[in-house]
Amino acid sequence: MSITGPVTTRSASVDAARGIVASPDQILAWLQAAGYGDRLIYATRTCLPAGSPGAAQVRKLYTHGMVLPSRARHPAHRDEWDYFVQRTSRPLDLVCEPRPERPKLALTTAVLVDDEAAIVDALLPVISRFASHGRPCPTDKQLADKARLTEGAVKAGLQAMAAANLIRVQGCAAPTYRRIIILASGAITGIAA
Repeated sequence: MSITGPVTTRSASVDAARGIVASPDQILAWLQAAGYGDRLIYATRTCLPAGSPGAAQVRKLYTHGMVLPSRARHPAHRDEWDYFVQRTSRPLDLVCEPRPERPKLALTTAVLVDDEAAIVDALLPVISRFASHGRPCPTDKQLADKARLTEGAVKAGLQAMAAANLIRVQGCAAPTYRRIIILASGAITGIAA
């Protein structure tokens, strides 16, 4: 591509070589430097290939209102056309690709079955008492004794409460091993000394 005149002037023209369609990157580079009314001849050909990436880029910029495409007979070669675009006053922020869609984060709440609900009803008040006073989280055996459950039920209950976003269990070093945060109140069990 050759530049006739400085790109900073209002009547700048950037010309592509005959028979070649400018690439999308070349067209975007011109667009970033062009001012209102500047013209780019992006192809000089007998016909513009519809599947060319440069032509697709021009169509995209036209749909965003960045350029006005047109064509005119080449002055020296009457059987060829100069395909050109003229810069509009539309801001460049629309040239960028749209931001990719990010998946929306959604909180999924697990539904407790009847057995789990009974276990949670027995277990949550015990853990809440320890957390509200900042005491270390009891072991599964101690929780089972206080809530009158089996150790297996305590383990399943803790998993069900975590899945239902009632609590968050954090692992930590011995002798504490775990801390439990009650999400409704923000209370957290303490650390064993």
